Order: sequence, then C-alpha cells, then structure tokens
Amino acid sequence: MVPNGGVRGRSVGHQGYWLVMGMAALALFVLPFGTGVFLPLALLALGGLALVAFRLPALWSEVWIRWVLLLLLALWLPQLLALIVAVDFDRALRTALTYPLFTAAILPLLWFARHRDVATPLLYGVLALAVFWSLDGIFQFVTGANVLGYPYNGRRIDGLFHPNMRLGIVLAHFLPFVLEASRRLTYTNRLAALLPLIVIVAILLSGSRAAMMATLIVLFVYGLFLVGYYQLRMRTVSAFLSILVLGIVVALWASPETRDRLAVVSKASELSIEAIDEATAKRGTIWLASWRVAMDEPILGVGVRGVEPVAEARGYTDMAFAHIHLYFLDVLVSTGIVGLVAYMGMLLAILLALWRRARRSERDLLPLYVVGGVAIFVALNPVNVHWTIYSSYTTAVLWLVVALALAPLVRGEAAARQGRPAGQRPASAS
Repeated sequence: MVPNGGVRGRSVGHQGYWLVMGMAALALFVLPFGTGVFLPLALLALGGLALVAFRLPALWSEVWIRWVLLLLLALWLPQLLALIVAVDFDRALRTALTYPLFTAAILPLLWFARHRDVATPLLYGVLALAVFWSLDGIFQFVTGANVLGYPYNGRRIDGLFHPNMRLGIVLAHFLPFVLEASRRLTYTNRLAALLPLIVIVAILLSGSRAAMMATLIVLFVYGLFLVGYYQLRMRTVSAFLSILVLGIVVALWASPETRDRLAVVSKASELSIEAIDEATAKRGTIWLASWRVAMDEPILGVGVRGVEPVAEARGYTDMAFAHIHLYFLDVLVSTGIVGLVAYMGMLLAILLALWRRARRSERDLLPLYVVGGVAIFVALNPVNVHWTIYSSYTTAVLWLVVALALAPLVRGEAAARQGRPAGQRPASAS
C-alpha cells in the first residue's frame, strides 16, 4: 500500500507541476490581450488559496515565500485601513478584495519551485515571448501593420498589445530576465547576445519614456554586474557599448516621433508646472493636485481610486484623470503615510535581504540575486511614472515579475537545506 500511495502521490505532484507551469506560461502568453491574463491567474489563485488554507506553516517556513507574503501585507493592509476613510468605497473595496488573489496566483509556482526547476523554462519562455513581441512591433513600424493587421499609428508602436500602449512597459519589466536568458545562451551561441538589442529597440519605438527610464536602470545595474562578474576588459565593454549605441541611434534616426518625445523631456528642467506638463503628458498637473489632496489627508489617504473626485471637488484641478502615474504619490494619496512607509520599507527590506544573501552565496548563484533584485526594484520603483500601482493589470505584471525573480532562489534555498545541488545549470556554465 505504501509504494502504491507513493506512486500516486508522485503522479499527482507531476500532473500538478505541469498544470501550474501551463497556466503560468499561458498567463505570460496572453499578456498582450489585456484582461485575458486574468483567467489563468484566477485558476492559479485557487491553488494558491488552497496552499494558504492547508500549507501556510510550510509556506511561511520558506524564506523567499515569506518575503512574498510580507510584501503582500505591506501593500494590502494599508488598503484595508484606508477603507475607513475611502471616498469611493465600492471601488476601493473591490480593489482590496481582489488584490491578494494576484499574490495567491504565484504561490503554486513558488511551492513547486522548492523541488522542481520552474524558473529555467519560464526564463527562456519570457525571452522567446519578449523577442517575438518586439519583432512584431518592429514589423508594425516598418510595414505599417503587425502580423495581426493592427495598424501603426504613426507615433508609437503597440504591436500585439494594440490598442493599449503597454508594449514598452511590459518589455521593460521583463528585460532583466531577457538579459539573463541571453547571457546563458551565449555559452552555446554568441549571437544570443544580440537578442536584448531587439527588445531595447522595440522599447524605444514604443515611445514610452517611463519604459526607457526603466530600461536605463536595468542596463546600468546589470551591465555593471557583468563587468565585475566576468572581469571584462575595456575593449570588450567598448564593443558591447558600441553595438548598443548603434542600435539606439538607428532606432532614433528611423523614428523622428521618438526623438520628439525624448526632446520634450528636457523642458522639465524649467521646473514649472507648464513645462513639466509638456514633458510628461500633463502629469505635472495631476501630481500637484494629488499632492495637495495627500497633504489634506496625510495619515490614511482618501482610499484607492479616490483622489480624482476629491481633487475636483476641492478645486485642485478641473482635468479628469484615471491614474496618478507616480507610484509613491499614488500610495501616499491612497493609503497615507501608513501605506507609504509600509511600501517603501518593504521594498528596501527585500532588496537588503537579496544583497545579504548574495554576499554569502556561491559565485554561480550571484546572477540570480542580481536579476531578482533589479527586476523587483524596476517593478516597484517609487518613481515609476506609468499606470497605477493598484490597477489590476499592473498588479498582474508585478506579481509575475516577483515570481520569476524569486522562483530560482526558492529552489536554491530548498536545495541548500537538503545538502544537494539546486538542480539548475550553474549560472556561469551552459
């Protein structure tokens, strides 16, 4: 009876692994299609809720899963507290009730990551999708329409994400994983080093200045890491920089619209609301109105999605807006100082934990910590100026990034406890 039970248990676990991996891959695949991402995430969330109900102590005992749960609490509990003063109670309540489901959706992935390598196939899957989305967007720019016939609007490419302008932001969020997957592939084919350039060109042509800022952060941090990790000579670094700069120059030469969008950013140096509005697509007015509301309600804010009616009612702005487009201000005005301290404190704590673990880790595991740290920072950067931190789509992308960042670390911690290799190829070998 015991052997049969063990076989059945392994069979169920094997089927569960492939089901979870399939749903995660589907969620990534349908990201361009808006709300389509919510169906596979909802199915994964059911598994995550079951794990919370029946395996919470085991989840909590895993150090990186514990950080995931703490991050959820830091972002979610202030939302619940802000319900006390929420201006738009119904919308704030809906957001508060659904927000934990996105975290629950990644728990099955992290659970299986303890004993199975979920990170590597998803890493290469993200690379393939990002390159495909990028090539589709570049094809749209060159021919006037993408592979599905979505037209180029003459200013910014959106590719498969049409009609939403999300292509650049999503690619920037996944860029750390694109770089890491490409780095590993270069051990078998040096041309793989050019794959990130395709993604970077697509980010430029997307015209999203927020995505470009995130891309600069990723390239700077990951580039510095590679120089130190491989002890690269100046000649090698110069060659890589030359190729990167050449690609950027060609993209900007081919797209005057992108050049114009970048040129207006310099106007922000005039430090007037009018100049900032021109440089940030009217966001200066939104930021000033939101800041004034935050100063009126500093402790708990006005609740999620409550800033626009308050700003309009108090005469701070007569311009309608859906999002604040600045993460730290979004948190401050929605959940007050309580929410801002929890958000900033938890982000800093996670990055510090990654830094400490990286310093004690083996050399081959260092890239995992660097990629995880830069990916989480870009996803939660307090000065992100795209979307809103509380929107459903932003939340879906955020927690998928967190899962991709931490899954290999969960695997490594579990393997270290059992005194065996993590089951992944070393980061410095093919």
